[in-house]
Amino acid sequence: MPNVEHRAPALADTLRNNQLPRPVEYEQCVPLSCFRRHLSVLAVALMGLGASMAHADEDTPVSPIDRSEVGEVTVEGANKTTSGTVRSFGQVGVGDTVDSAELEKVERRLLATGLFQEVRVGTEPMPDGRVRLVLRVKDKASWVVAPTVALSSANTGGGLLYAENNLGGRAKKFAVAAQVSTGESGLYVGFLDPILFGLPQLKFSLEGQLKSDRVDEYSMDASEDDPEILRRTRFNSASISSELGFILFERVRAAAKYRLSSIDAKTPDPKMPVTVPPFSTGPAMRDTSLRLMVGLDSRQTLHAVTEGLNLEASYEVSGPGVWSEFDYRKFGLLYRHGVRFFTEHNLVLRGELVLARHLPFQQELVMGGNTLRGFQYRQFRGDSRLTFTAEYHFPLFKVQSLAFRGVAFSDTGAIAWWDVPEDGNLRDATGRVIRNYLRETITGQNAVTVAQGVGGGLRLYLNNVVLPLLGVDVAYAVNSGQVRFYLVAGVTPS
Repeated sequence: MPNVEHRAPALADTLRNNQLPRPVEYEQCVPLSCFRRHLSVLAVALMGLGASMAHADEDTPVSPIDRSEVGEVTVEGANKTTSGTVRSFGQVGVGDTVDSAELEKVERRLLATGLFQEVRVGTEPMPDGRVRLVLRVKDKASWVVAPTVALSSANTGGGLLYAENNLGGRAKKFAVAAQVSTGESGLYVGFLDPILFGLPQLKFSLEGQLKSDRVDEYSMDASEDDPEILRRTRFNSASISSELGFILFERVRAAAKYRLSSIDAKTPDPKMPVTVPPFSTGPAMRDTSLRLMVGLDSRQTLHAVTEGLNLEASYEVSGPGVWSEFDYRKFGLLYRHGVRFFTEHNLVLRGELVLARHLPFQQELVMGGNTLRGFQYRQFRGDSRLTFTAEYHFPLFKVQSLAFRGVAFSDTGAIAWWDVPEDGNLRDATGRVIRNYLRETITGQNAVTVAQGVGGGLRLYLNNVVLPLLGVDVAYAVNSGQVRFYLVAGVTPS
């Protein structure tokens, strides 16, 4: 009987999208100082590239006759979104000059916010020779109340989600969700301001979560049809995080995120083969981290089609210096690219490399389920991971404002353990065990576990709603030959 699993984009990622490496030689230098040096070089390079891209049009001389000075900016048709918010996203004000190319850019900026069904941008002559810039928009329904569903052998249950994409008509986003299931239960609250103080260059987010998580550990053999659960442990956690980001030249992005959480591990399930705790039980431990990111992002999503390129480098540090009882590092490189074909066809590519050291159990890298369709949820674990996903989205048909779109996909991943103590126990500075490794999950048949899943699916979109409604994916695990079904239900707490 084929497995049925739930898969959906993470709610926090959905909100951030406005719709809702090479190995690091840690022994050769101090990680944080190394990263600062490389980050500075990368930031300078990206800023130069972003500035070049942003001003490419300015390198081509335009006759003054073709450009007109804006004397007034008016907004029409917005029922909920405030006129000031529409103007902020348009990024053209009185005194600026515009031509047909600039008007097209303004229209795309407004559509990419995900707030509007329709956008029309034009000009009208004024008596003094200048022009009136007219922004005509039609708001989408900005809020949704929807169930969340989890259906799989590893996690069965559901909950309720409320999301508002245009709080107060100022494009601020708020979401709250609760879910009860056999695997993951909890409460999530999130807030995002994509134009802090009315400036599109500044973003601010705040998230909080209470979570009870049942974590299963399997062997690392990707060819097993029905992998055995070796150890099952429940973790309870409470966390809060905040991120501040800024944008230069509409493309160069940088952000700093601080996360504070409390982790409490329970005794493993005595019915499983392994009952030794993966994490010392006792008083809850404080896990905090600071994550720095810099990148180039030119992506825009227009009517369910994503275009543009995103390149990011990130570094996350946890230690006493950021008020943590753990001490670990993560370095990541992210690539995302959307290409439009035949007006409504969309090729979406995503690749990521993450290298880490001294990760405690709750921070380990995983693959399977959401991150590798065709396999059990979080079936593979490690501290080094390379993943690549290719999706081709294409239109099927429309029924009034309801659009049916198909998708074909391939998920590929490689995961391994880079640094494991000889005795199989990772300890903190006080000697407390923060990770007991299972030999079956470390070795497996190969030093690196490589797995691939391929398949297809269906997506339903409403033009006047800010989120995708529903979908289903069918995935075939190339290694094991297993077939799994995934229910895609808009967003889910993560």
